[in-house]
Amino acid sequence: MKKILAVLLAAVMLCCVAAPAAFAQTRAEAAGLKFKDDGSFRILNFSDIQDDASLSGLCKSFLYRSVKELEPDLILLTGDNIAGYSTGTKVSSTIAIRQYMDIFEMLGVPVAIVFGNHDDDDDNKMTKEDQMAFYETYKCNISFDEGDAIDGVGTYNIPIYSSKGDGKVVFNIWMIDSGTYDEVNGGYDHVKQSQIDWYRQTSERLEAENGGLVPSLAFQHIIVREIWDALEKTDAEHAAIESGGVYYKLPDNAAGVLGESPCPGTVNSGEFAAMKARGDVLGIVSGHDHVNTFVIPYEGVDIINTPTCGFASYGNNETRGARVFDLKEDDAWNYSTFTVTFEDVMKNDIATMAVYKIYSFIMDLWNNHLEPVWDKIKAAFDK
Repeated sequence: MKKILAVLLAAVMLCCVAAPAAFAQTRAEAAGLKFKDDGSFRILNFSDIQDDASLSGLCKSFLYRSVKELEPDLILLTGDNIAGYSTGTKVSSTIAIRQYMDIFEMLGVPVAIVFGNHDDDDDNKMTKEDQMAFYETYKCNISFDEGDAIDGVGTYNIPIYSSKGDGKVVFNIWMIDSGTYDEVNGGYDHVKQSQIDWYRQTSERLEAENGGLVPSLAFQHIIVREIWDALEKTDAEHAAIESGGVYYKLPDNAAGVLGESPCPGTVNSGEFAAMKARGDVLGIVSGHDHVNTFVIPYEGVDIINTPTCGFASYGNNETRGARVFDLKEDDAWNYSTFTVTFEDVMKNDIATMAVYKIYSFIMDLWNNHLEPVWDKIKAAFDK
């Protein structure tokens, strides 16, 4: 009897893991996610739109023009897609999501999302589950809620199939819910053990089904704690940032910009170690830190940051933009990536660039002149 129960329990657990994976494959197949006949596949990654129901016109223009000009096969949103602290209600949050999803729906490009720490801030009455259910009403959406078997909302994989039509998965995308805030330890949250177990099991299944490890990229909102080991300690003169009295810069083998202190979760969950051990993840891509645009090779796994594309929160007008990933079917273990800025994409739109220049002037005036004065006035009153 015990043996029978054990077999049944194992079968149930296997179904819990296999069902989301099968669902991911079904949605990917329906969306036609496969390498093009020329062997190419392009991903366009937007992060930290972080706006409310009245999405900035500058951001809307950038989203639309970026998709039109860069012609991605897949769009990925890496969290803080809306500003939950600002939207508040289900109605307002729904309208906020519509602002950008309507653009992608009109352009007919598949979209997948993960959540960030601001999507479901405490004062937002629309939960992650509610938001995911709304995303699922869009035909262009291929993201989904995997259910209660895995912690979080929106941890799933997206297989990219061969152009040959033989059903072989040539590349894989991991979409990971990195949580919101750590209610036990304080600070930002981290990926949970159930998600790591799911990743390992799904990776092993893909390896068995496709005759070897399937190269992949992982996308999530909050950066892994290994970022502090990947950065190079230096002196004040050569530092890009300072954190806890220690100075850091990008290592010589890195690319991009280190414009602010990274903000990983308080706890190291072992996610990076698990992906490094499996050997299939080429890079872990995060948003969260709005002005960082770096790619740092570290122990065989690139640590990658995509800048904000939004205009309702802080950012650097020199880096504000998106990230592109180009994949090749005949060289799937090597990818290329680059960032495009707002100005790169919108430079030929005279009217939009005029508004952007005015916006930039006002923000520069506030950040460098007016805000410091305002802070001094507030401090004086606080005394």
